[in-house]
Amino acid sequence: MIALANQKGGVGKTTSTVNLACALAQRHRRVLAIDMDPQSSLTIYYGHNPRALEKQEATLYWALMKDQAMENLILAGGAGTPDLIPASISLAGAEPELTLLWDSASVFRDKLQPVRDRYDFILVDCPPSLTLLTVNALAAADTLLIPVKTDYLSIMGIPLLLDTVEKVRKRLNTHLDIFGVLPTMYNARNIHDNDCLAELREILTSRIRLFEPVHRSTSFDRSSAMSQATLEAFPDTPGVRVYHQLADELLTHGESR
Repeated sequence: MIALANQKGGVGKTTSTVNLACALAQRHRRVLAIDMDPQSSLTIYYGHNPRALEKQEATLYWALMKDQAMENLILAGGAGTPDLIPASISLAGAEPELTLLWDSASVFRDKLQPVRDRYDFILVDCPPSLTLLTVNALAAADTLLIPVKTDYLSIMGIPLLLDTVEKVRKRLNTHLDIFGVLPTMYNARNIHDNDCLAELREILTSRIRLFEPVHRSTSFDRSSAMSQATLEAFPDTPGVRVYHQLADELLTHGESR
């Protein structure tokens, strides 16, 4: 189970979730993608209407805070494509409700348990914040992938996220590790991007792996409008090679756990 998290928005979490999930599915693995963001970007990316699903009480909120079984929320992706547990704006209301529960940080882990064994990989697209929803995802996950746009505003929050990870390890999930940091929307001709990449290396030193950056391309925007992973819609896009590499490494990483 992989949480994709960064408290900064617009850094490529959803795009990375979609493309990595697709790469794993192409390797004949059973994959579930979970939208844990009230903005529902992952749900929309996959072509679903969050408002319609909300009216049917068929989004993640109803499993977290109500009596809906998690398995009833799964939207089948079809042959060779990931399944999805969708989100809606009601998930924003889960934050204050979670604080009232004694097990507020482990609700997601407990509710998800009945479906975990159905899948080889579960990817969680976390909200752009370090609130209880993200903490719940980290408490349930085996590993963390941190997408980060190569600009200063995006990398400034990395130390705070790493601090949160340490707290989660101590109190909630001693087995959580960090798969690595994935630079996104990188433009090799931009001095600022290269400076940020160099600063990321200094911040992470040798403790945490810094993956090869995903180069900026309009193909990522075009494929989202088509409700397709970029590596399916535009497989020759230079950046998608990184997601294939990540998928291969995750297979090795998972087998070694």
